[in-house]
Amino acid sequence: MRLENIKIVSVGVERTGTSSTTGKKWKQRDILLSFEDETGESFISAQVDGDLWVRLALYQGQVASLNIRFRTKRFTSGWVANDIRIVEPKAE
Repeated sequence: MRLENIKIVSVGVERTGTSSTTGKKWKQRDILLSFEDETGESFISAQVDGDLWVRLALYQGQVASLNIRFRTKRFTSGWVANDIRIVEPKAE
């Protein structure tokens, strides 16, 4: 989903690790986004792949258009979590 006029409020430090499932290394950041809706200013906390963040060349305080993926994941433990990510723009 493409969201327009989203402000990048804060950019978290890059975290790194290795997937326990696949063994692949990963990098990611937490990003706080804000937008205006019918109730005033609202916020979304999203994650972004570290390499994608560098390619997008975005920065804190910038107003941008972003592709966001929303989904809910259910883990084998029964735990449920919303997964909100900034994703690569699709080629048009």
